[in-house]
Amino acid sequence: MTVKTLQSAHHPTPQRTPSARSRVVRAVIVLALLGLVAIGARLVLARGSQDVRSGTEAVSADVFATRSGIAVDLIAVTAAGGLVEFRYQVVDPDKAARLVHDETLRPILVVEDTGATLVMSSRPHRTMADLQLGGTYFFLFANANNAVREGNRVTIIIGDVRLEHVVAKA
Repeated sequence: MTVKTLQSAHHPTPQRTPSARSRVVRAVIVLALLGLVAIGARLVLARGSQDVRSGTEAVSADVFATRSGIAVDLIAVTAAGGLVEFRYQVVDPDKAARLVHDETLRPILVVEDTGATLVMSSRPHRTMADLQLGGTYFFLFANANNAVREGNRVTIIIGDVRLEHVVAKA
């Protein structure tokens, strides 16, 4: 006696499409990144308190690069709005290395129309040897409460200089 196994046409085996799987993977990666950045960074809302821009000098992009050792390439809202990427190119490795080692020189981002301030609270995972002349690097900031949005004008502060009116991209 021969027994044939038939698959029921009424109960097909559910299959995930590759696009659904890739969306899940992307979501997991974004959540993991948000968790890591949230551990290493904090958002300080500077509304009505002392403005971190006071006591700093507004300078041109060229002067900012000369004094800080970096040229700003991009401020971008990423990871579904949960992160702000600050991308820069090293123009002077010795000066740029201070950003990594000196806590008072870590970049601060200020949203110009709200005063919301993003401050790095942990040491970046870079050493001076990692920063090469002409190299492009980045810092990630947690973007709690969507403080920075596409189109916002942002001021970047490093030490006693600030670069104003940098438009956030998506």
